[in-house]
Amino acid sequence: MKGYKNCIIKVDLTTGNIKKEHLNTDYIRRYLGGEGYGMALLWNHMPPDADPLSPENILSFNTGPMTGTPVPSASRTSVCFMSPLTNTIGASNVGSHFGAELKFAGYDTVAFAGKAPNPVYLVVDNDRVEVKDASMYWGMNTRETTEAIKEAEGKDFKVCCIGQAGEKLSSLANIFSDDCFAGRGGAGAVMGSKNLKAVAVRGTGKVEIADKDSFMTAFKDAYRQVREEAYTWGPVHGYGTPAWVGGADDCGILPTRNFLQNRFDGIENVLPYRLWNDTDKYKITRRTCYACQLGCHKYVVMGDVEVGEMEYESLAAFGPRCGVDDYESICMAGYYTTIYGIDSISGGSTVSAIMEWYEKGIITMEQTDGLEMNFGNGPAMAEMLRKMGLREGCGDLFADGSYAAAKKIGGQAMDYVMAVKGMEISATDPRGSSSMTISFGTSERGACHMRPYGATIDAFGYLYPDLDINDPKDPFSDTEDKTWLKSLKECFVVTNLAGICDFNVINAEMKPSTMAELYTAITGIAIDKKELLRTAERTIALERAINYLRGFRRKDDKLPERFMTMPATGGLPQGRVVDMESALDKYYEACSYDMEKAVPTLEKYQELDMMHIAEKVYNLAAEEA
Repeated sequence: MKGYKNCIIKVDLTTGNIKKEHLNTDYIRRYLGGEGYGMALLWNHMPPDADPLSPENILSFNTGPMTGTPVPSASRTSVCFMSPLTNTIGASNVGSHFGAELKFAGYDTVAFAGKAPNPVYLVVDNDRVEVKDASMYWGMNTRETTEAIKEAEGKDFKVCCIGQAGEKLSSLANIFSDDCFAGRGGAGAVMGSKNLKAVAVRGTGKVEIADKDSFMTAFKDAYRQVREEAYTWGPVHGYGTPAWVGGADDCGILPTRNFLQNRFDGIENVLPYRLWNDTDKYKITRRTCYACQLGCHKYVVMGDVEVGEMEYESLAAFGPRCGVDDYESICMAGYYTTIYGIDSISGGSTVSAIMEWYEKGIITMEQTDGLEMNFGNGPAMAEMLRKMGLREGCGDLFADGSYAAAKKIGGQAMDYVMAVKGMEISATDPRGSSSMTISFGTSERGACHMRPYGATIDAFGYLYPDLDINDPKDPFSDTEDKTWLKSLKECFVVTNLAGICDFNVINAEMKPSTMAELYTAITGIAIDKKELLRTAERTIALERAINYLRGFRRKDDKLPERFMTMPATGGLPQGRVVDMESALDKYYEACSYDMEKAVPTLEKYQELDMMHIAEKVYNLAAEEA
């Protein structure tokens, strides 16, 4: 079995015990690897009601069979856990060079259980795996930690670590890896709860390929498919993901002032060329993850401040979402979230909720440490994020996100929280894209723009013939058949299982049939497009089962009331509201979900060869009936 390394490291942090085991071949057969492998670990080795911040939670770093190969952007690691932000499954995906290095060291997965009595970090140096004291690094920010560990272990180590937000158990805390992030769901808080400061990896091996000739044929096809997509290889290659901000505004899907508006009157000031062309104030360089030709990461330096990566989601969260149109404040906000280790999407979204609470009189300056939190106040936004990262002063109230803060504030505060399952909605207004209504509402990890990014198809007008998406889709119809969206989601999830970047598919670039050919050539295990997508469908079905056992039902697959009652204010979707129930009906029908349980029907579980999963779900349903 090539492609895989057939070895998993299991670390019991409570005892310090380390085991190396072969991969579970049943997990591979059903779920391929990556995120699917991590979910199988949660299902089989964690109590279904485990508290996300308890030692019972399992935190795993999972590569895929393509990670570490020359496949375009084959850099990805899926970090899996139970989320302290949402209480659902947690699945965060990170690029950089960490995953490839883990494969080169000889491992597919590293899984942590328990809690260390004192701060520790894990060193993986080929065959040597060791838990080491990290007390000297506790209190350092992400970049300081990375540099200190590289100084101690070696400059060629690849590091994943947390900053102060993770140490202080912020539900918004992420995991940092060379200015890439496992961003959403609070993975950094889970590391902090386990007293795990970092994982450092060095490997000198390689990932073997079963059929090199077939691989090169498929690789050339994949590379060509990515290079020939005009927008990917034009604006995105040039400006990075901020290239999307203008198009999102044009289509009326750019969240503005906490979704009070869907177009931004200050858009001209935050278009990426404004940042790129101001060479007196900003220096921008290109960074790439392992095996990436695109180079979407643009590293920004503002004077003596190393801001870090500026991406569409961060720009939208700190800019239009908060009504801010000055890049200096946006960059400072990005800097604070980078060094303290905060998810920029939920961080900026939480500040936008704070701003609306402030303007509506739900909170006062007494609760903001004297900051005037009006929309458009960029310096106050950046300062609030700094406080949140350190749980300093009022930052303690907001450090766990807008949903948790609203529960503490009480009154009408929850009416202004733009979140699903407790996770803040990212930078696409669903009133301008019916597919995003479903993506945000039904995502198993809480509101997520990558499960899938359907706006590419219905709002921007792309087709994806290899998924049988041959005709334009209506972005304003919640009653249109959504079978196409089921296939698109499975395609996106496949990238998380295989260990490649979803930028290979976000603009309908790489064909799923080509991904199947790559997998077959790499591993020597024959698979076709249909079965490849089926591995993603099983993974999603497993995630739904885990969430069901934790109490999630149809009522949780819904957007905030604002989208159903407040019409879009501008652009093509002007006047539109969401028909949530119709959208859910159509999607559940396409997926063969029970309309109330929001899990696959017994017949679908049987078709997927998952009756052992279905038994637990439907036994619980029978007990509740």
